[in-house]
Amino acid sequence: MPEIAVRMTKRNHNAFVHLLGALESQGFDLGEIIITKDFREILKARPKVVLYSFFTEEIWGALTEEVRLLKEKGALLVAGGYHAIAMPKHTLSQLGFDIAVIGEGEEVLYRLLTVLKKTGYRITKELLDIRGLAFYLNGEFVFTGFAKVEDFWRFPPYPESVRLISPIEITRGCPFGCYYCQTPYIKGLRMRHRPIDQIVKYSRRMRDMRYITPNAFAYGSPGAILKLNKLEALLKALQPLRKEGRRLYYGTFPSEVRPEFVIPETLELLIDYADNRRLAIGAQSGDDAMLKAMHRIHRIEHVQRAVEYMLEYGFEPVVDFIVGLPNESEESQRKSIELMEWVMARGGKVRAHYFMPLPGTPWARCKPSPLSEEMRKFLGRMAAKGKIEGSWGNQIELSRKLQRLLEEFYEEPMSHTVPVRNVC
Repeated sequence: MPEIAVRMTKRNHNAFVHLLGALESQGFDLGEIIITKDFREILKARPKVVLYSFFTEEIWGALTEEVRLLKEKGALLVAGGYHAIAMPKHTLSQLGFDIAVIGEGEEVLYRLLTVLKKTGYRITKELLDIRGLAFYLNGEFVFTGFAKVEDFWRFPPYPESVRLISPIEITRGCPFGCYYCQTPYIKGLRMRHRPIDQIVKYSRRMRDMRYITPNAFAYGSPGAILKLNKLEALLKALQPLRKEGRRLYYGTFPSEVRPEFVIPETLELLIDYADNRRLAIGAQSGDDAMLKAMHRIHRIEHVQRAVEYMLEYGFEPVVDFIVGLPNESEESQRKSIELMEWVMARGGKVRAHYFMPLPGTPWARCKPSPLSEEMRKFLGRMAAKGKIEGSWGNQIELSRKLQRLLEEFYEEPMSHTVPVRNVC
């Protein structure tokens, strides 16, 4: 019976598919691992170690009960993901995990599992030599440093021996450093890209070719500029796969594009080389002052120009907004309403989200602003008409939980690739 289990979920599926590919490519036999989304299967198997990965907003679900049941059976629990990275002490002392993986896990996980197998799945001093871990040893909190995999493309995006697939991560890192977002502070400000030949090679397993990137149009760039020739080279290289019957979705779920990168030249590339006629962009606010406050860099005019270009070239714009931002006035919310109305009047879609303070970001300790009566009525009315998507309603309560969590258990980020300055 395998001694290691991976607790997969809908939300951590992509991450674990990639990590399993990395494990296999380093010589780890995946036949030694139970890989399942069925917790009952793990409980029945009684593995020695169970691997988890989760976001902070998931800690109030079934996680607590699963941890309790596994601990009763003596399993060693390893946590990864954004919550473990940003709040390792909470992950260990409050959630009940034994080890937190801090940083990019491709190399850490292989070394960790190799050492644990040799030491009988116990926490010993041998773990001190593995960069990227947090744990308690003899009652003392230990942090071995942040693990970064500069050349993440050394590892395949999925395993060969197990029939698992996910959208391929083609870019890691983001240069913009938006204050509400965990990505740049954990994965770095410089974009790192998977080479084109690899992307083509690994895309062969997908029927619908989709990719993970914080800004799809920035492929091949350090991040803040457009490298049109690199972008075209990637899209052009994927065309033989389209001719074999695969469809290429680029700049839409599970990625998006920055509004200032939406210009006639980039849209023409999609018309020539991709199948989607829907593009997701982040506006986040209709107030230039709020965009500046959150370090978005772009302005409202870039959003409007992007929407107009998309409509001109036959694309449906899907525009994301965050409401309830820190220090957001009623006037700022009114400006967001006006921009949402402007988008919808032209045939675009709006996705609304309520601000959630996330650990490890400059806005982690910032309080959400209450929604004005005008904003509440507007969102409710538009949602009833099917013109606004998003989970802003449910996110209000989740935001309150996050705020209480951070007030009680806030940890100064000590493990990020980029220093995090609290700006609240």
